Amino acid sequence: MAKTSVLLAQKQVTYLYQSMTLSVTNIFLAISLVLYLLWDLQSIRELLIYWYVAGLFILSLRVILYVLYKHSLITQPGQWISLFITGSCLSGAASALIIFIIPEHLEYYYSYVLLFLGTMLIASVASLGVSKQAFLAYLLTLSTILGIFFLRHNYDFLSFHFYAYVIIFLFAASAALHINKSLLSAFTREIENSLLRKNLTKETSERIHAENELREKAQELQTLNESLEYKVREKTTELKNLAFYDTLTQLPNRHYFYDYLKRTLARNKSTKEPFALFFIDLDEFKTINDTLGHDFGDELLVKVGSRLRSCTRVDDFIARISGDEFVVILKGELDEHKIAEIANNIIHSVSLPYTFSDSQTFISCSLGIALYPQDGETANTLIKYSDLAMYYAKEHGKNSFYFYNNELYKEKAKKFILATALKMAVKKHELYLVYQPQVVCHNEQVSSMEVLLRWHSAQFGLVPVNKFISLAEESRQILELEDFVLHSALQQVQIWNNQSQKNFRVAVNISAVHFQQKSFVQEIEGLLAQLNYQPQLLELELTESALMNNTQEAIDKLVHLKSLGIRISIDDFGTGYSSLSYLKQLPIDVLKIDKSFIDGIPVDQDNNAITKAIIELAHQFNLETIAEGVEYRHQLDFLKTIGCHLIQGYYFYKPMKADEFERKFIFDRSDSTNA
Repeated sequence: MAKTSVLLAQKQVTYLYQSMTLSVTNIFLAISLVLYLLWDLQSIRELLIYWYVAGLFILSLRVILYVLYKHSLITQPGQWISLFITGSCLSGAASALIIFIIPEHLEYYYSYVLLFLGTMLIASVASLGVSKQAFLAYLLTLSTILGIFFLRHNYDFLSFHFYAYVIIFLFAASAALHINKSLLSAFTREIENSLLRKNLTKETSERIHAENELREKAQELQTLNESLEYKVREKTTELKNLAFYDTLTQLPNRHYFYDYLKRTLARNKSTKEPFALFFIDLDEFKTINDTLGHDFGDELLVKVGSRLRSCTRVDDFIARISGDEFVVILKGELDEHKIAEIANNIIHSVSLPYTFSDSQTFISCSLGIALYPQDGETANTLIKYSDLAMYYAKEHGKNSFYFYNNELYKEKAKKFILATALKMAVKKHELYLVYQPQVVCHNEQVSSMEVLLRWHSAQFGLVPVNKFISLAEESRQILELEDFVLHSALQQVQIWNNQSQKNFRVAVNISAVHFQQKSFVQEIEGLLAQLNYQPQLLELELTESALMNNTQEAIDKLVHLKSLGIRISIDDFGTGYSSLSYLKQLPIDVLKIDKSFIDGIPVDQDNNAITKAIIELAHQFNLETIAEGVEYRHQLDFLKTIGCHLIQGYYFYKPMKADEFERKFIFDRSDSTNA
């Protein structure tokens, strides 16, 4: 930028000083003109005329070339010089032509006109300036004119006057060139220095201004960068919390737990420093969520997490790995007695009442323990074994803890193999039904039966009912099994009733899992319609626990079933909640007295009292009673005296297969009566 300014300045200075050169030349010519007027020198007058005529042509050509240059018609310096020299020669020739054409008697007057016009023209276009080459062409033209002048007046080239004119002309030209060069150099330096100072000052000011702007921008960028860094740190922390912490309890989450456990195992690989892994699951948490709502459940989880912190040490690790599952890693040298003490503290703390704004609630937990390194040395092994011990605690009463041992693993493996075999049992036709008659107490005649499911496995033999039914409930295969029982039993009893013209009623056990299905009532209704089975000859046996979850929904289902004509009985009455309020609310028909109360009668006075109370209660609510597990005559006699309605047990009949039942009760009329 500065270099460009200097070049432009030099161009302007060149035009200025070249104009000054022409002005000096004009001064020299003016002096010559004065001398001519005073002394009337004929030769000087003519010389001046020639000079100014040539000057007019040269300057006119200079204007033409400048206009061509301004309109970009001439761009190369070589073109400029070539055209100017050619034009100068043509100007000299034109000047000589004019001199020869102009009559001598008009030369005197015409000289003044030429002097006036030349002076005005030189002054007006002085700003155009001339280059060194142009000035030389100007001298060449003047030399040509001068030669013509001398030839016209027959000057002797060897005379004193000739050389005097030549010397004067050369002196004037040299003086003009020297003055032009000196002034041009001096003023160029001054203007350059002035422009450089001005540009330097301007550049300095601009640089300072730019530096200030840069400093301000840098400060803004620094502030912005600090703000972005702060936001990045915030977002990083937030993402880390989302990735590694549970948003509800603020405890480490599953991902963090697995990472922490693997790092701990890697660190302890060489030292084998022991630690204990607790796997904790809340008991019946789903019931709380379903009955009190998820918001209540979330608040309860937060309180449980807080209690777990209070039961453990600062160095221990606590995490929530799923809905109601927590884990704790106890580090350091701890014997099993100390570990058991901490586990007991956790179970006790969790089971204490939880106070909310308008209520209190209780919950318990089951806890499984795996020890490193004796129980396992990998993350998956320790988690699997602690989880297995926790489920063992659940299966054995809940609200307790168990240490993992090999027997637990063997039992779990057996259950898994058994559950796998159970899935194939229906397809392999390993499941079958047995029927246990129910006898009317006062006349000892069969009026109904309970259908029971049996499994004879090709691999395990006859599998106990309590084993495979609990497995089926855990895996929800119970739905498939009970569909099989309902369809097969109703179809079989329908055939028997048609063959014997009897109205045997069949009782079918329904699990809580099945009863709680939204479509349960519609399934029963559809099955009755499909088989054209009389609803009055079907009795559904439900446990107390099946009716306690979502009581209103259970009542609605029972009302619908009762409206169809189906009988409802409560199985194992007295072993569960045994709430008198639900006896009043629920539309039921029969109470089944559990075998545990029948076993001791009539010797055990407590059992006598409980059994009698149940039967009297049933009478008050207009309900029938069935005594299960009657095996002796004295039990039967006692039940008759206190008003029991139906008897079921080995004293009369064991459960029997369909063909045996047919022989006894379908084709032998002496053993049964109509209901």
